[in-house]
Amino acid sequence: MEAQETILKALIEGNSNWVNSRDKSYFEPFIECQHPVITMVNCSDARVHATIFFEDPTDKIFLITNIGNQIAPSRGSIDFGIYNLKTPILLILGHTHCGAVKAALSNYSDEPINIKNTLDHLHIPLSTVKRSDNFEKMWLEGVEKNVDYQVSEAMKMYGHIVESGKLTIIGAVYDFTNTYGKGSGRVIIRNINGENDRNHIKNHPILKNLPEKIKEKAFL
Repeated sequence: MEAQETILKALIEGNSNWVNSRDKSYFEPFIECQHPVITMVNCSDARVHATIFFEDPTDKIFLITNIGNQIAPSRGSIDFGIYNLKTPILLILGHTHCGAVKAALSNYSDEPINIKNTLDHLHIPLSTVKRSDNFEKMWLEGVEKNVDYQVSEAMKMYGHIVESGKLTIIGAVYDFTNTYGKGSGRVIIRNINGENDRNHIKNHPILKNLPEKIKEKAFL
């Protein structure tokens, strides 16, 4: 119990600090409704948070999390972001060293039934990963293939909105291990609306306002 008491103490004290650092004017803009600019499907991994984009993501990101940043387990929530909140961007964010991808590439038969059921959805994207003795390489390929697959699934669901110009679906990898050599914590865009060709991404209109110095680091 001591560890639980310590954790709860930290949570309540942290919330108290949050309350004391913000007055009523902070909350007024979103008391009646929310105004997110993106719907983000994110892995539940504790190392990956919306703060990698905004210091304070409150009222900016409609955040949906599950292990493996998957479409299938969260379709209702994603629909809410796209159809009800009408966010113009759907971001599917995978990450290096994803525990769900690692488990799905291995034997997870001893996991509890609900974890197994969720990991089972990763079978299709990971089925084409090239098997080798280099597990790190397999692991990264699995993360990438999963992101691409989730984008393709999202395109099946929301492609008609993409075609109308009201939605862009982006697949990216958060690289906190600096595997790509672009800087620890860099978000690497690898897919836009189902296309992962480098030139297609580089020249996509959605990136036109990015400074070249930043743009070059944002994709491989």
